[in-house]
Amino acid sequence: MNQSDMILIINDTILNFKKEIKQPVIMFIEQQRFSKLLDLMELKKHLHLTPCFVAEMKGGNIIYYCEEIIQKLINDFSKEKQKIFLEAITLHELFHIWNKIPINDAEEAIASELIVHEEIKKIYPKENKILNEFQQKINKLPKNH
Repeated sequence: MNQSDMILIINDTILNFKKEIKQPVIMFIEQQRFSKLLDLMELKKHLHLTPCFVAEMKGGNIIYYCEEIIQKLINDFSKEKQKIFLEAITLHELFHIWNKIPINDAEEAIASELIVHEEIKKIYPKENKILNEFQQKINKLPKNH
């Protein structure tokens, strides 16, 4: 899947989101810059397992995507599963935008993730299934990975 295909899927997902939000800006950035932004935001995640994240800026929200990371994560998925995965990770970020939960520490971050997980589970079961498969894949990785 190329970036143009990804942008179409992301924009369709945003337009069909079932909650009222101000449309975020979508940006694809290369992995080195993506990694630096994650560090600046103090998002303590495994870079190779983080395909996107949302940042709240003065002018609105930006969802940053890293095509390199996405490609590595979906390379063994069918075309349909790739599409659903991209929809699912976008929905995940859209729920963070909709919830507007301020995150000041790890405990609040975990609580926010749990809320988003429950919302996706209720409203988007197909996308939730893909996210659960992805999470199971992550859970099987060695802890120091």
